[in-house]
Amino acid sequence: MRIKLHAASGILTFVFAIYFSSVPIDAAYGQAEAAEPPASTFQPAMSIGLSSGTHAFFGVDATLRVIKPVNFRISYNRMRMNVEGLSFNASSLGFSGQSLILSSDLDLSTLGLIAELPIGEKRSFRLMGGVMVNLNNYINVNGEFAEGVAVNDYELTPDRIGTINVNYTTGSAVYPYFGLGFGRSLGVRHLSFALEAGAMVRGRPDIRFNSTGLLSDNAQNGPVLSENFKNVRVHPSVGFRLAYKFNLPKDLFGLRPGAEGTSEMVDAPKPFAKERLQNETKEQLTDANPAPPKQAIPTASPYLIVKGAAVDAVTNAELRQAYIDLYKVLPNGDKTLERTGPYPTGQFTLGLDPGDTYELNITVPGYKPFKKVLKADPGGASKTITQHFALEAEQ
Repeated sequence: MRIKLHAASGILTFVFAIYFSSVPIDAAYGQAEAAEPPASTFQPAMSIGLSSGTHAFFGVDATLRVIKPVNFRISYNRMRMNVEGLSFNASSLGFSGQSLILSSDLDLSTLGLIAELPIGEKRSFRLMGGVMVNLNNYINVNGEFAEGVAVNDYELTPDRIGTINVNYTTGSAVYPYFGLGFGRSLGVRHLSFALEAGAMVRGRPDIRFNSTGLLSDNAQNGPVLSENFKNVRVHPSVGFRLAYKFNLPKDLFGLRPGAEGTSEMVDAPKPFAKERLQNETKEQLTDANPAPPKQAIPTASPYLIVKGAAVDAVTNAELRQAYIDLYKVLPNGDKTLERTGPYPTGQFTLGLDPGDTYELNITVPGYKPFKKVLKADPGGASKTITQHFALEAEQ
């Protein structure tokens, strides 16, 4: 018997062996016990992983973390094997003392698109769901008798008996996938190891026979077997994954950390905090006399919060995929960019300093660019208003 497996399968096993022989056990699994970084220090990251299991002899993937709390993964899972010269005892088929010579090849390689939701206090467990896209999808088996078969005084040669070919495939191009992962896909340290178990829901089986010689009348068995196995669709998946993580720039996608709709959500900034600190520092450096006691800053700072939403000017329906640019207009007419970034839901929150003038630009695909001047009341307590901004569709 000769079995041809993809060479990368052996390479992956070697990599796993090197990893566990060089990394202490507590370091390999300690990542699951490490505390999750606080939200204020959220860091976008990406990991490149190698995997092996029942879903693939060899797999490679990229996992991305840009929006809390979900991770996204794209993977290539290669599952191809070729078996030749396998001897099978045909006694169970009614041919006493005879052997069948089987050869087979299969290719169940897939492209995975998976979303992960870390759960638990340590976030070491992950709920996984997505789809597996078929790249190739078949199992092919050929069989023939090793020797002739005696029928009374007449011996049928293997060529006279013929060969039989069985082919399995499914009619579905995409399979749903659900799973559970133990261990982080993006480790606290650079290296991480994880165990993942789940299942693909394959399409309805399509089994076909193609025979020659005296076995040529078996073609009608294909539809019968397809019907008998129509509910056998679950493909269990258990595998191991070794990955290397590296951090990504927080502004990689043109989003500022802390802006709504980005990797991190923070409260609206309190105005004058930076200027107040600069003034106090300057007074301490230039005035040798102790400064008089300062009045306590009121909790409600006078600034305006605008909770906005982009809507269709005709239907008043909320628009998705809005891109916001907020500029502060200076007294000399110059503009400084205060906030920019996409808002997938079309809803956004803006903090305006009292007495300052702003220019709001909203861009939505398929709609005319929207521009509006906003000005916060220079007096009074802080307040929040809700406003819809109507965009006209392009002709």
